[in-house]
Amino acid sequence: MARSLIARVTAIAFGVELAFALAIPVAYLHLFNIERREDRALVLAIVGALYLVRTAALIGFLASLLRPIERWLAASHSSSQPAPDLTRRAARAAYDAPLLFPLVWATSWLLFYLPVTASLQGLFADRIPLSARAGEATVLFGFSCFAAALPLSYALLSWLLGPVAGRISLSARERDLALPGRRLSVRARLVALSLSLITAPTVWMGVNAYMSQIWTAQRNLAARAGLLADALEHQLAGSSDRTWEAATRALSTPLDVVAVATTDGAIIANSDAARELAAAPGLRFRLARALSRAPAETVLDPSAQRALAYRGIPAGTGGTFPGAVALVISREPGRDRGGELFTLLFFALVALSWAPICAGFLAGSIAGPLGSIRAVVAQIVESEDADRVGRIPIFHRDELGELAQGVNEMIDRLQASAERIRRYGADREQLLAVAARRAAELDAVLDNMVEGVFACDRSGGLTHTNAAGLRLLDLSPAVAVSRATQEPGTGGVGPLHPDGRPFSPAELPLARALAGEIIVEEDEVLENPSSHRPVFLRSSAAPIRDTAGAIAGAVAVARDVTEVVEFDRLKDQFIRVAAHELKTPVAILKGYSLMLMRSDQTLSIRSRRMLEAIDRGAERINRIVEDLLDISQAFLDALHLSPAPVDLDELARETVAGLRASELHRVVVQREDPGPMTVRADAARTRQVLGNLLSNAIKYSPAGGTIEVVLSVDRAAGEARTSVRDSGVGIPTQKQGGIFRLFYRAHTDTPHDYGGMGVGLYMAKELIKRQGGRIWFESREGEGSIFSFTLPLA
Repeated sequence: MARSLIARVTAIAFGVELAFALAIPVAYLHLFNIERREDRALVLAIVGALYLVRTAALIGFLASLLRPIERWLAASHSSSQPAPDLTRRAARAAYDAPLLFPLVWATSWLLFYLPVTASLQGLFADRIPLSARAGEATVLFGFSCFAAALPLSYALLSWLLGPVAGRISLSARERDLALPGRRLSVRARLVALSLSLITAPTVWMGVNAYMSQIWTAQRNLAARAGLLADALEHQLAGSSDRTWEAATRALSTPLDVVAVATTDGAIIANSDAARELAAAPGLRFRLARALSRAPAETVLDPSAQRALAYRGIPAGTGGTFPGAVALVISREPGRDRGGELFTLLFFALVALSWAPICAGFLAGSIAGPLGSIRAVVAQIVESEDADRVGRIPIFHRDELGELAQGVNEMIDRLQASAERIRRYGADREQLLAVAARRAAELDAVLDNMVEGVFACDRSGGLTHTNAAGLRLLDLSPAVAVSRATQEPGTGGVGPLHPDGRPFSPAELPLARALAGEIIVEEDEVLENPSSHRPVFLRSSAAPIRDTAGAIAGAVAVARDVTEVVEFDRLKDQFIRVAAHELKTPVAILKGYSLMLMRSDQTLSIRSRRMLEAIDRGAERINRIVEDLLDISQAFLDALHLSPAPVDLDELARETVAGLRASELHRVVVQREDPGPMTVRADAARTRQVLGNLLSNAIKYSPAGGTIEVVLSVDRAAGEARTSVRDSGVGIPTQKQGGIFRLFYRAHTDTPHDYGGMGVGLYMAKELIKRQGGRIWFESREGEGSIFSFTLPLA
């Protein structure tokens, strides 16, 4: 099948063309009024030879265009798929050949008869004289042939190559290859073909009418010459040759030359005729040929625009030239309406047979793709399974091709959507199973939690409560859902704040969470209805939001921390009692050691150092006891401060002056702002914070150096800043995150571990925060640290 493509296309295309090509030489002969049999045979021989050469060249060109398609068809019938490059070249040939080859084909008809006319005018002008306007007429004749051949060849090639192009397009689509080829819209094709259909008969009728006028004028001219020749024949009958000159001169006119000639064409009377014959070699040639065949004849020379008629003079006429002829050369135009009507009717019949064939092929090239599109669309409408819908071949690169491509893309999207829906269905089933399993796991986890979990919808209705929550609510599972937005323990006395104030409904955690607030470990106090003992709860709550961010409900977690609170209370009591009991012996130790060092001047150096060590140990135990008391008060929120206006500069200098002297360190106070530095703070607690920071700076600067206390004021922020800067060992980067945590020691297990409980920075942070300030630090290991805190201006 692949090898028969070129033969099939060539046979059909040039077979259809041949039916019309046989009529075109007949039109050419009629157009130029070539009537003699031998002249027509010569013209047809030239046309036939040129047609064979032209057809062979066109077939070779068409074969070169269609060769990639042949190769693609051969490869598609083999076991392997055609290569992508071959598919692209075959698609380009299938789409470009119906556009390119008709132009070449029609152009060959435009130029075909120009060499025929040139040959007749150059080589056979004497034998077949043509009109002086033969060149212009041939161009118009070729243009009408071009306009007739263009739609016929395009319709043929589109009809023959459209199915092949459709197969190639489907193969390219399966391999995700872009379709090449020139795009020509249906509008442009219809306009071009319509113009061709109009132009072909119009140009032909115009050139035919134009040439008819020329040939009619030639025939009229010949008729006039024949009348004058008859008149001269009658006038010369019975006269002598001495009177012929006068007779010919008398009958001659400005458009007619009357003369007497011998049977071999020599002029006897009126030498003007000899000059006329010299100016028209074709006329002279045809005169000599006619004299040898017929005694009376009319001869035309369209190229010289002359007609010649001669009549034999009777043999009994007196004179020295027996067998002479009466000769007339005329220039009078005339018309032959019969020949013009014949030519017009002939080509009207040709046009009537040619136009339906072109229209049929053209309609097939448009209706075929539309039918394929309609069939696929009907299949989409009727079929429930999008996977079984086929694809539309793309016959042409135009609007119809784009429509087919759009339908193919729609089918692809339908199939992709169907596949996604199937996947979504499978995923949905899987997700539902996973969600059910996770819901069961979540229920099991919630039911085994110590904390009570409560969830409600946006209206406040309780939607979920675990077993611990039901125990807190003192409800049975049967009635748990019927309870509205009650909080844990609302079956008895309402919840109270730790300070004894009752909770209002708007203060309940779930109600506040429904308003968008997030509650983290807020304490509540309830009364156990059976034992009438306080129950301490610690609740957290948060809103539940949907995908749009709107609040869809709330969830709360409540934990019974009664034992923890009791333990904290007992621990605080223990710390208080232990601290009180420790203070007495520490005070006794410190007092007696100081008294011995002051009163007994006979103590040895060793004894004095031992007493000093006892004093330092007692002082350290005292500080530890005070730190434990402060931590206890901070945890119980019983750490009371007394803010008052304090001169920060004076407080800093007093704190520095009260430090224990160090031989390696120098502590200086610097002010960056000369104005007043009055802050609102607890003087004693602020002095405790600054002293703690200075003590750490001295402790972690073993090499000594200057420790700076820098004071500054930010009037815009309404605060004063105090910074303690040292050039000591610094804090390791990986340990800086927990520097303010309780009992955290950054230099544990290092050469710079100087002891301590790790409570100083924690208390410094608590004291500054409770006074409305901030505390932070900057440190580089091996370069020192800067600890800063702010206090609000008074």
